[in-house]
Amino acid sequence: MNMIKPLDDSPAHYKIRINERLIVVRTKGTWTLQTDMAYLSELGEAMHSMRGNTWAVLVDMRGWIVPETVSASPFKLKTQLDRRNQKLECWIVDDLEQGNALLPYFQASGIVPKRFLEPTEAIAYLHQVKFVDDKVSFEQINRFLEGD
Repeated sequence: MNMIKPLDDSPAHYKIRINERLIVVRTKGTWTLQTDMAYLSELGEAMHSMRGNTWAVLVDMRGWIVPETVSASPFKLKTQLDRRNQKLECWIVDDLEQGNALLPYFQASGIVPKRFLEPTEAIAYLHQVKFVDDKVSFEQINRFLEGD
């Protein structure tokens, strides 16, 4: 199963927070092209603010539904995110195939997103590779991911 699923009634929602060298993202609901473009713009700004530092991204994609009309939109082909100095990306997913349609956008960067089914596993991995500081608790990131 990939990120293209049938529509349901969940409203599109995203939030982005920068936590030192980590961009934490929560995506949820049925995506529209308008939501996608607004999200990519805000994510691009967050990535731009990380310039000069090495950094990582944690994306919680659970409950995120992207119709094919959005994932295959020609408008997205022009979108490029500046991933210079990005070292890794972790995805919390509903299943290990979720996000496959996004992989072509990572080819130029050489980053292969790591997928996790449990938030605690993703956060533990980010802690192990030093993108989650000892001062940042699992609970703090979990609260951000779970809170809507």
